[in-house]
Amino acid sequence: MIRRTSFALTVGLLSLLLLSVFAQVWILPSAVESVVAVFPEVEPLTVPAIVWGICAIACWQAIAFIGLRLVIRARDHGFDSSANKWLRAMVGCLLAFIVVVVAAFIALNVLAYTTPGVMLGLIAGGFSALIAATSLVLYLGTRPPMPQYSHP
Repeated sequence: MIRRTSFALTVGLLSLLLLSVFAQVWILPSAVESVVAVFPEVEPLTVPAIVWGICAIACWQAIAFIGLRLVIRARDHGFDSSANKWLRAMVGCLLAFIVVVVAAFIALNVLAYTTPGVMLGLIAGGFSALIAATSLVLYLGTRPPMPQYSHP
C-alpha cells in the first residue's frame, strides 16, 4: 500500500474514532436532553435512546478499529488471507448494528413513538448496514484463496 494512502486512511479512521467517542459522551446525551426539554412526553425514552445510541456508535467504532487494523496490516504485510477473519468480524459488527436498529424500531412502534424522521433514519441506517454486510459476505464468498504469509 502506498504510504500516503495508508497515512490518510489511518488519520481518517483515528479521527472518526475520536469524533465517535465525543458523540457518545457529549453529543448524544445533550441531543436527547434537548429533545426531552422540547417534548416532555418522550422522557420515558431517555435511557433507552442513550443506550441504543451508544450501542449503535460502538458497532461503528468496532468497524473503524477493524478497518484501522486492516490498513496497518496491509501497509506492513500486504493483504493476505488472514484479513478474512477481520472482514468477518466487520460483518458481525454490521449485523449487531442491524439488531440494535430492529430492536429500536420495534420498541418505538410498540410505544407509539414513530416520528417520521426517527423511523426513516432507522430504516436508512439499517438498510445501509445490510447492504454493507451483504457486500462483504459476497466479497468473502467470491474471493480467490490468497497465500498465507508467515511472520518472522
